[in-house]
Amino acid sequence: MKIEPLGRYAARDFALLTPGVRSLYVETVFGKQLYKGTRDVSNVLRRLASYTCYVQSGVQQLRHVTDSQEWVLSTWRGRDVRMTHIPTGVKVTSLQGNLVDVDDPFTALSTTLEWIRSFGIAPASISSMAWKLLRASLSDDVTIAFDPEISERAFFGGRQEIWQPDTYRNCKSIDIKAAYPNAMASSPIALGLRRVDSSTEIDPTVPGLVEADVYVPIELPYAPLPVRITKDAIQFQYHEVSGVWTWRELAAAKTLGCRVDVKNVWAPRRTFDLFGPWWQLAQEGRSLPNGGDKLAKAIANATWGQFSMRGEERADVYWADAKGKEPYTVELPTRRLPHVYAIHVAAEICSRVRTQTLLEGLYGSNAWIIHVDTDGVIVNDAGSIDGKEGEGFGQWRTKEVMNQCEIRAPQLYRFTRPGEPHRWHYVASGQTHDQAVATFERSADLETKISFLSSVDRCLPSGSSRDHYQIEDSLAELRKVAS
Repeated sequence: MKIEPLGRYAARDFALLTPGVRSLYVETVFGKQLYKGTRDVSNVLRRLASYTCYVQSGVQQLRHVTDSQEWVLSTWRGRDVRMTHIPTGVKVTSLQGNLVDVDDPFTALSTTLEWIRSFGIAPASISSMAWKLLRASLSDDVTIAFDPEISERAFFGGRQEIWQPDTYRNCKSIDIKAAYPNAMASSPIALGLRRVDSSTEIDPTVPGLVEADVYVPIELPYAPLPVRITKDAIQFQYHEVSGVWTWRELAAAKTLGCRVDVKNVWAPRRTFDLFGPWWQLAQEGRSLPNGGDKLAKAIANATWGQFSMRGEERADVYWADAKGKEPYTVELPTRRLPHVYAIHVAAEICSRVRTQTLLEGLYGSNAWIIHVDTDGVIVNDAGSIDGKEGEGFGQWRTKEVMNQCEIRAPQLYRFTRPGEPHRWHYVASGQTHDQAVATFERSADLETKISFLSSVDRCLPSGSSRDHYQIEDSLAELRKVAS
């Protein structure tokens, strides 16, 4: 895959849309107006054909602003990507709830887009602007290439586990500040990899891959290595495991007492500081006023995922009725994207975060771990991450102090703050507060240790690789709770 410096800037107007039922509230730099009725909504959509259009969160609500048969929803791996109004060609993407809590979302959006324009980037989707910001940081072409069949085996999502579904008192959440951007910029990545002798020393600071058989002692409090169970489910396993991991992650397992039998080793052909200059640009967005910092952070956090993109599991969703109650799906053919040759970069980035969470957040903490989610933990209020806490990027900082915390599943909980004993704050991975409240209400009888809301890999409870019955039970439970 070749990443080229950003090309010529092309100006583009933008609009923030708030959909209703046969109504649409439109905000642009030229003013704000509510349009009512199918005719007026259709007319304004025609005028917005040359605009980049956004909604605050879910794009599917747009099907109600006109006849639902006029809309098509594009999805990837089951997630909504954009809505397109077929008669006008207007494409609408989501701000993914990042501006829901700011006082003036349109001002916040304008602030972020003015900042992104300073790098020669026109308004686009969050993922597109993330990729262009990376390109804006480059002074020359960068080519990344490695066998995707090997690197895909080393690509896993984050760790999401809980002690037990329950209500806990007097606890706090602690997470790594700017975990993914900091991990990306912390050291160079491999532009390519080559097979080397299996006796090569596994240096955790080098972005290599290794295939190995590993024995994980059952006595360890936390199994260190992820193992792929199905296409979208992983498990951190004890006893005999085999797979491909990064040098960093395998070295961590060995340090914790796992027995490692190395089979194949791939070392970098060349390393390159791809993300250092980018991180300098992205940090500017974290100080934007008017709430613009929230969207700028989302743009930065979306960057690493570009290296794991695949052209599979794409679909278009249409509606057979005017009211949008009868959807039908058209599967799209797989496209082989050049990004597959850079999956080892995504694997390395994710492993950096997982390993920091493992060694510092789990094994390095002086705390009772109640909940772990990718780059953060919920612990008892007296708990701490020994010697690693602070306000710098990559350090552990207290995010919330919780009077009560009711956990129903990994990434699904609600909590109260001290002094506000009756005001619940809701968390459901990838959802706005209101969506999280609805999810919590729908799941009144749900208690599971499976992270069914995860957007990358669903994480099964840790267990033994020998316990096939437990694995099958967990997969059956996953199918049930995810349906």
